[in-house]
Amino acid sequence: MDDSRTNIDLAVGVLIALRGCSPEQAFEELVAHSHEFNVSLLQSSRSLVAEARKQCGANDAVWGEVLADRKPSGGIENVA
Repeated sequence: MDDSRTNIDLAVGVLIALRGCSPEQAFEELVAHSHEFNVSLLQSSRSLVAEARKQCGANDAVWGEVLADRKPSGGIENVA
């Protein structure tokens, strides 16, 4: 998957799941990371998505385990 926008959107989705934040907050975090480490937004996004895939076992992830350690930032509650 080499589409820049797709990678950025996936990274935003990972941050939303982990942080319980809005899409805007997730995007701002990606931008801040890329500035802090002096890398492109695409490079930051690809790194985050790759790490998320490693952490969840990519092909056989159980969503409950992936989200168990998320850090809610308020507003979104876990309803199970």
